Order: sequence, then C-alpha cells, then structure tokens
Amino acid sequence: MKGVEWLRRYIKEECIDAEIIEVGKASTVNEAAKELSCSKREIIKSVVLVAEGEAVVAIVDGSSSVDLKRVEKLIGKNVRIARREEVLQLTGFPAGGVPPVGHDCRVFIDERVLKNERVYGGGGDERHLLSISPSEIVRVGAAVVRIRK
Repeated sequence: MKGVEWLRRYIKEECIDAEIIEVGKASTVNEAAKELSCSKREIIKSVVLVAEGEAVVAIVDGSSSVDLKRVEKLIGKNVRIARREEVLQLTGFPAGGVPPVGHDCRVFIDERVLKNERVYGGGGDERHLLSISPSEIVRVGAAVVRIRK
C-alpha cells in the first residue's frame, strides 16, 4: 500500500507544487467540500477504471461523473469502474484516498477541472486531501480531454 507518506515523498521528489492537508474525514466529495467549506467543483475525483485488466485514472470535478463511453473511445478498450477492493490493488491507494498524481497508468483529466486555480483531491487516505493546481496534474502526465458526462 502506498498511502499518505508515500505521496508526501513523491510530491517532494518530483517537485510538485502540492500540499497534503489533514481533515476529519473526506472520502466523498460532499465530506471534502464540507471540511474545506468550498464548492464541489473545487473537489476532484480520481475515478479508477479497469480497461481489460489495466488501470486507468479518470479525474473529474466533484459535480461531474465520468462518461465511460468517452474513455472507451479514447483508449479503444472496454472500461468499467473498479470495485472498491480493486482500487487498492490497482493503485496502491484505498478507495476514497486516490490522489490525482503518482500513478503508473494512463491518467485523464477532464478539461473543466483546469478552470480552477487550485483543486482538492485524494491525499492517500480518507483523512487527507491533496491541494494542487490542475496544471501540475497535467505537468506530471495527465492528458487533458473531455471525459465528463
């Protein structure tokens, strides 16, 4: 398992402009928005998908959902949302704590996320969030596409 400390080391080693914030509980968009007193659009979801056995991470804002058909067109494979127990196996992070960076798989970020100056995503577990600029997520490898419904 990777977790918060792994993520802390990763953002330092990769010189990523991000900060890990400890919160009460933030495994859902509603919990995170409430903890930070911000809008759901400022919260991002790193949705783990399975494409013929491979992981794909799809990042959308908290008020959107991933359009699986759009992702299938992008990668040319059938995709489904990973089951809770698969998320840890595929990413090293527990469901509810998957960050938008630090993955050894394809990562897509919805274009609307880039309208925010800063966003808050999974920080390694359900008690931490990662404060990061969407441009940093792109800089470390996410492809910008329309993947929301």
